[in-house]
Amino acid sequence: MLVVIEKGYSSDYKEYWIKAYDPNNHSKEEAFRIVVQGEMVWNLIEKNKEYFSSYSREADKPWILDQIEHTKTEKE
Repeated sequence: MLVVIEKGYSSDYKEYWIKAYDPNNHSKEEAFRIVVQGEMVWNLIEKNKEYFSSYSREADKPWILDQIEHTKTEKE
């Protein structure tokens, strides 16, 4: 579970990221940066929304978003 509180990108538009925290284990002050691979995925992520997600990291490298989806479906 993640709550996204911020979105951003590098000045050369080559890296997209979100700042988020797991509400079950962390506070908003403990939010961390996760790199989003793909501008289209990053565009669909909304601030102040909760998502089911998985992310990973190797050694000292940044966290990488592996999967993300809305926590509930919206009724039409």
